[in-house]
Amino acid sequence: MPASHNHRFLFVGDAVLQTEPDLSEELKGLLFSADIRSCNVEAPLKGFGKAIHKTGPLVAQNPLAADWLISSGFNLFPMANNHICDYGVEGLLHTMEAFPADATLGVGTEEDAYDMLVCVFDDVKYGFVAYGENGYGAINGDRDAGHAWVNSPRVQDDLQRYKKEVDVLIVQVHAGVELLDVPIPEWRARYRRLIDLGADAVICHHPHVMQGIEEYKGKLICYSLGNFYFDYPSNHPQWNLGAVLTLDFQNKERVSYDFRVVKKTGSRLTMEDEAVSAMWLKNLNEKLNSSAYIDYVNQAAVRDWEQHHAGYYAKPFNGLAKYSLKNLLKHTKRVLFNKSIDYNMIWHNMFIESNKWLVERAIRYKFNQEQGKD
Repeated sequence: MPASHNHRFLFVGDAVLQTEPDLSEELKGLLFSADIRSCNVEAPLKGFGKAIHKTGPLVAQNPLAADWLISSGFNLFPMANNHICDYGVEGLLHTMEAFPADATLGVGTEEDAYDMLVCVFDDVKYGFVAYGENGYGAINGDRDAGHAWVNSPRVQDDLQRYKKEVDVLIVQVHAGVELLDVPIPEWRARYRRLIDLGADAVICHHPHVMQGIEEYKGKLICYSLGNFYFDYPSNHPQWNLGAVLTLDFQNKERVSYDFRVVKKTGSRLTMEDEAVSAMWLKNLNEKLNSSAYIDYVNQAAVRDWEQHHAGYYAKPFNGLAKYSLKNLLKHTKRVLFNKSIDYNMIWHNMFIESNKWLVERAIRYKFNQEQGKD
């Protein structure tokens, strides 16, 4: 009988390190049981480049973050995300140089960013690519370097070609609505399309919370791994929780996967037990597959519109989204002293897919409600 070839790949979500992670022995054991150990590098290293003009926070991490991730055991570093270009091309290139050249994914010049990394184990070819949603660093025809864009017109031909070159093709995507524990239907449709184009698994991060897993045509889609180690202030109860996903392959076929929840306490990372992890995944999948799923997403869209995006749309034109004495005073100040249109904010609203799609849902929902009242 021919020898059986078994390979394991491990994936974690978002990492921004200001302190050195302290991994539990159990987590180290799981990490080093895998052949590929992937971590999303969410931000450039401090000390290089100039802050770009953007809507949203500028994020950079400790200059030693690359050394810490490598010494922790990671050997694959997707960087196609919304913060990796926060300090321009100089910050991006310096960060890439801090990691092994054959271990970064989804960034660089256009050809480098969209290129597939091939790893061969026992003559089995595994391909890895990484994309992010549109953002301030996405390569979409208007920049020489940045990160690969998941909705670029070239993705279709690339994936179809890549699948012919490897036995297994794994796609990572950094996209989704932040702090929402289900993917919106628009992203579900896009990830399924990536499967149709040749991906054998689609593994996602960016929402900063965990989301469920589904199988589509026998292929796995993990909608969000949440945060792995994100040194950034937040009061959200899931900010310091994330998932470790392992995929086990035998003779070119995925035979199993495992989803383990990891908790960050200070700099310490520990694994929740299997029962707790299984309950997390069960609850997330129930929301994903619930008959109330669409209404849940729509309600989240309306809530986000009322709390954030209504103001985001009013602000670029010096408008007013909410009426209160405080807001009226702010509005008066803007009208008197800031008469320019904020095109940066308009771009943020219209071209980042998660923002655009969520707002479209909220407006459609509110419009339909109004129509029903007439």
